[in-house]
Amino acid sequence: MKTKIILVLFLFCSINVSFAKSLKINVQNPNSVLVTNAPVVVKLSSLTSLKNNQLSQLAVYLNGKQISSQLDDLNGDGTPDELVFLVDLAAGEKKSIVLKTISEKNRIKFPREVYADLIIKEKDGTRKFVSEASSDKNDMYNRMHHHGIAFESALIAYRIYFDNKSTIDVYGKRKAQLEVETTGWYPNDEQLKNGYGDDILLVNSWVGVGTVKGFDGAKTLHVENFDRRTQRIVSQGNIRTVSEIDVQGWQYEGKKIDLKVRYIMYARHRDALCEISANADIDNLTTGVQQIGGGELLKDNNLVGSWGSWYPQGDTVKYKKETAGLGVYVPNQDVSTKIYPILSGVDNLVVFPVKKNTTFSFYLTSVSAKEEFCPIKSANDFFEYLKTWQQSLKPIEVK
Repeated sequence: MKTKIILVLFLFCSINVSFAKSLKINVQNPNSVLVTNAPVVVKLSSLTSLKNNQLSQLAVYLNGKQISSQLDDLNGDGTPDELVFLVDLAAGEKKSIVLKTISEKNRIKFPREVYADLIIKEKDGTRKFVSEASSDKNDMYNRMHHHGIAFESALIAYRIYFDNKSTIDVYGKRKAQLEVETTGWYPNDEQLKNGYGDDILLVNSWVGVGTVKGFDGAKTLHVENFDRRTQRIVSQGNIRTVSEIDVQGWQYEGKKIDLKVRYIMYARHRDALCEISANADIDNLTTGVQQIGGGELLKDNNLVGSWGSWYPQGDTVKYKKETAGLGVYVPNQDVSTKIYPILSGVDNLVVFPVKKNTTFSFYLTSVSAKEEFCPIKSANDFFEYLKTWQQSLKPIEVK
């Protein structure tokens, strides 16, 4: 009998130990400047001491306190792939973070700080919220409410046109708050009176900010002649949104290409990360920023920017001019072709290659002059911000 009791106790303790894990990691800022709310991405495949069911129980602790974090299943296999959280780090600073497996009842419910939606307009006038929509034709722009995926932080919002242009448009804010779920991108008069933001950019067929397009050596090319195009919300939680354009069978540069463009936006950020991958080499893709109403432009190696004022809608009686800044930074990456800037019409572009089965990344950002929470009110202010911003974009190192 004593032997059996000891065996049961041993098994009970073993079960508790296997389900209560605590791991210490170090995160370090490789940038030469202070980074506030720096995104930290932990690849869960590196945590080999944890079983799959334990990965979904992870929480993040800094200085003994649980902080807001998010677990993302990016490939849809039912197991989290990445754990993300935000941390402040001085230049070169290192901090110790503890990851713990905890029960759901011990997990703090942190506020949601980002939002994304993709909405189909039904024939009866109702709206259907979906995580994915696709078509083999260029017929989705008018079928979608606000014409495609919209995603936001409290600082700014973006939308991706669900058409050949695939343009990134900008929604500026007066107050630092989530709004798109409430306004649907189109605030009414009462909401505007109460300080809500709205669309601030007339993008036409231009590059907007951070749109990925083809390039023929002189001008941008739309992503057309394809087999199927899909927009999807890969993930959203309290810390980040992950939105995606997936184009299959794009006829470009003499071949059929499967192209995936993913936009990632973090809480407390106005910028977004773009990740591009393809199943074949692409010699020339381009992104950048459009000139706004003949305004000022910045070209500084792989950094392009614009600042100006123009009407955001064709109705120049109801809508007044909006002043905004747009920026894109393309870091040097392991590619054989040189990245170079070029001005094409009103588009201030950066041209680059993408290698087969690799990920090419760049960053985009925007500022609206009507923001009550931001001191940037001129082209000089914005371009100085861009130069500092680009120094803060090396990913945080995790060991």
